[in-house]
Amino acid sequence: MGIEFEAVSKVYPGSSPAVSDFSLTVPSHRTVVLVGSSGSGKTTLLRMVNRMVEPSSGRVLIDGTDVRTIDAVGLRRSIGYVLQHGGLLPHRSVIDNIATVPVLTGTPRRQARKRAREMLATVGLDQSVADRYPGQLSGGQQQRVGVARALVFDPDILLMDEPFGAVDPIVRRELQDSLLDLQSELGKTIVFVTHDIDEAFRLGDEVVVLRTGGQIVGQGTPAQIMAEPGDDFLRSFIGADRGERTLRTHRVGDRTIAVDGTGRPVGVLE
Repeated sequence: MGIEFEAVSKVYPGSSPAVSDFSLTVPSHRTVVLVGSSGSGKTTLLRMVNRMVEPSSGRVLIDGTDVRTIDAVGLRRSIGYVLQHGGLLPHRSVIDNIATVPVLTGTPRRQARKRAREMLATVGLDQSVADRYPGQLSGGQQQRVGVARALVFDPDILLMDEPFGAVDPIVRRELQDSLLDLQSELGKTIVFVTHDIDEAFRLGDEVVVLRTGGQIVGQGTPAQIMAEPGDDFLRSFIGADRGERTLRTHRVGDRTIAVDGTGRPVGVLE
């Protein structure tokens, strides 16, 4: 399913517009990453898709249908949604957290729990965690449970709001790898929100860089944005003005090392 933002704006009482006249098409089966600092409107835009935020003007369409014509509760249950801290119910076991939406939509509990157990392997979790509670899991495990819960009913659309922002760098990399593998296998339409440009470049088929008020300052594949960073704001945001995206090589023993413009090693060339 494709998503289209048509000139959407959002104004909260007593404040400047969170989003102003924003338009974007998210193609089916692709990952589009919205990246920007606080106040750029990225989470507001994400939450417009499942009607957790209603636009002040403009429209959000899913396969040509205005989401405002769809029952809000039914819409939310048909779209996978992953939060930064997992959003898990602390008083429910892992298996019952994953089975929540299928049970709410009428699937018999036994059948829903069976499907939930199958999802554990899909997101790289052992069956031994099924009967644990969220408080007994690591941060990375909680995020995997959150992804499993979002995918258990096989939604066409997956919304991810800084889902890996609260874990350490090693676990974050593992979770990113898992998402890339899942997307390769499942081909969902994903809208992913982050403030980390490196994460955006790693995960996005297309990256949309935002500044205050949801203004698009850069849009394209990671390669396109790095090759033509446009204005000074975008150059600064991706680190092009500090040499972080300019690489050179030098030899260390028998290996060729890639370093950025500051001299920091960033990789080894085969």
